[in-house]
Amino acid sequence: MRAWGLTDIGNVREVNQDTFRMVLDEEENAGLFIVCDGMGGAKAGEVASTMAAEALLQYVGERWRSGCTEDELKAAYDAVNEAVYAAAQDNPDYSGMGTTTVSALCHGEEILIANVGDSRAYLLDEQGARQVTEDHSLVTELMKRGDLTPYQASRHPSRNVITRAIGADATVRCDVFREKLCPGQFLLLCSDGLIRDVTEPEIYYEVYQCDHPETACQRLLTQAKSRGGRDNVTILLVSF
Repeated sequence: MRAWGLTDIGNVREVNQDTFRMVLDEEENAGLFIVCDGMGGAKAGEVASTMAAEALLQYVGERWRSGCTEDELKAAYDAVNEAVYAAAQDNPDYSGMGTTTVSALCHGEEILIANVGDSRAYLLDEQGARQVTEDHSLVTELMKRGDLTPYQASRHPSRNVITRAIGADATVRCDVFREKLCPGQFLLLCSDGLIRDVTEPEIYYEVYQCDHPETACQRLLTQAKSRGGRDNVTILLVSF
């Protein structure tokens, strides 16, 4: 197992409200990987994303080395949400802050992926790129109802409106996905700043079909910024 990650402010924003964290043990074939995309005025989004990432590391603790159950991971997300929500209530400067969070806990041949919001997790192999997570967003709900096509959703004026966020409410529900890992696969976690400017086929090419996966994050970032870089961009890539 190897991992690479980067985060960038992009071309437009004044503050980078994205955060990522990763811890791994190559010998034990285990790791915990996290991407958070904050929201809120001034620097509140940056505070929310950093707080959530650090709190998730704390609440998962050393269980990433030995494996974690779905219930344990959900409990960790509950605790993270409580911490961010309490901080937003206690400090007027942080009022209304929140963050998306997507994480992957890899152990042996299994991976446990969880998400709140529209930061995504993909698995890539010879079959292509598959989005594991489902966006918690307004346009996703409209697509599920049949009111929007994927093409319309990608251009909808409310495409950035999310329906779940860590810290936005007193409680939150995360989605959890258990996947089997195979040698040669890649896991990619990213904030929506990548997806809005780079297509899934382009992500697949840069990660899986290019000969240099160790530079894939930088190449994807370069593409996103060359097309406007309207948002912060965070990419975390893991090879198995």
